[in-house]
Amino acid sequence: MSKILVCNHKMFLTYDEAVNLKDKMNQLDFGCIELIVCPSYLNMNVFSDYSLGAQNCFYEDTGAFTGEVSPRSLSLLGVKYCLVGHSERRRYDTNKEVNLKVGAILRNMMTPIVCVGETKMDKELMRTSEVLKKQLYSAIDGIKMQENEELIIAYEPVWSVGSGNNLSKQEIEDTLTYIRKLLKQKNIDNYKLLYGGSVNKDNIKSILSDKVDGYLLGNASVSYEELKSIIKCINGVNKDKN
Repeated sequence: MSKILVCNHKMFLTYDEAVNLKDKMNQLDFGCIELIVCPSYLNMNVFSDYSLGAQNCFYEDTGAFTGEVSPRSLSLLGVKYCLVGHSERRRYDTNKEVNLKVGAILRNMMTPIVCVGETKMDKELMRTSEVLKKQLYSAIDGIKMQENEELIIAYEPVWSVGSGNNLSKQEIEDTLTYIRKLLKQKNIDNYKLLYGGSVNKDNIKSILSDKVDGYLLGNASVSYEELKSIIKCINGVNKDKN
């Protein structure tokens, strides 16, 4: 079973560091993995050989919006995916803005990677289901999916991102089952479900599951050794199953 691997470089790499990483990645055998690289805007051209994703975009195609990035321009550059609602962006973006961005991404023939996840307080108050439902439903509110369009939903518990802490395989599967139920209620059939949140070479094997379509990497995606180990593990497990 093939897996999607989304590499969110965030703002970790300089141009020279990005070139160095790309040179090393050229040696990798990705096997059954569909790799999506989300570099910084300044490093887009370095990774143009891969399926490109943006880390964010604005919800208008053009206009007097200083400092924003046009989804139309990204699409014209060959970008196929765009993260939206990442926990590091939700502190700035309202649910309404996330919804507008989803619409803009689809309108410009890209696939949105919609991130949802609960905070530590939400988890302690047992509000995970409530939070995920609100985030997901507000993100797709009024969105009319065409037959050739797809949603990618990435479940990223906010308390886990960058912390080294992770959910168990069963907890991940249970949460994604709940998200599937929510999507079914909205009659959305064309989607993929990812898990993110401190995924690294030390825990990837323990959380690999046929019920997870792929994984969203942060810090691990800018380390060649981490990325190499994760890819080798995923391909090795899939090879064993065959």
